[in-house]
Amino acid sequence: MYKQLFKQKKWFFVWAAASLICMVAIFIFSSQNGEKSENLSGSLSLGVFDVLQKGTGVSQTASFMDILNLLVRKTAHFLIYFILGFCAANTVRQVTDNIRRIFLISLIWSSFYAATDEWHQYFVPGRSCRWQDWLIDTTGVLIGVVVTLLIARRVRNAKKRKETEAI
Repeated sequence: MYKQLFKQKKWFFVWAAASLICMVAIFIFSSQNGEKSENLSGSLSLGVFDVLQKGTGVSQTASFMDILNLLVRKTAHFLIYFILGFCAANTVRQVTDNIRRIFLISLIWSSFYAATDEWHQYFVPGRSCRWQDWLIDTTGVLIGVVVTLLIARRVRNAKKRKETEAI
């Protein structure tokens, strides 16, 4: 019994630490001024463009690069919050098996963090607070939480099947 309890606590702290690391990374990226943030996403956009150009032969125009840069920035928002949602849901899973609680606590907590992150950006030079970014962040969280729950259900069903076959 104690071994199982320790195992659960261990995984709680592992997932909580992963969530915290993700939140710190988000805060660090959000703390970059507008110029530094734009340079980072611009260099990522150029890397994506190079891959696209080799695969499709698309030409580099200012409007295309603006659209590509926007897509890179919004995809980064989505992905980092997808990871946060995944980690947060796994943290909550260590405390409860109730799917509704896991879903709601993870979604509300991570979405609240996204809102505070957007508010934080309001005070960073060259950055702004956008409800659209919060919506993209929350969508990433939502998908991350749902993926976690689907994986957990699949693993639980596989364990049940294995136990049934062993009998």
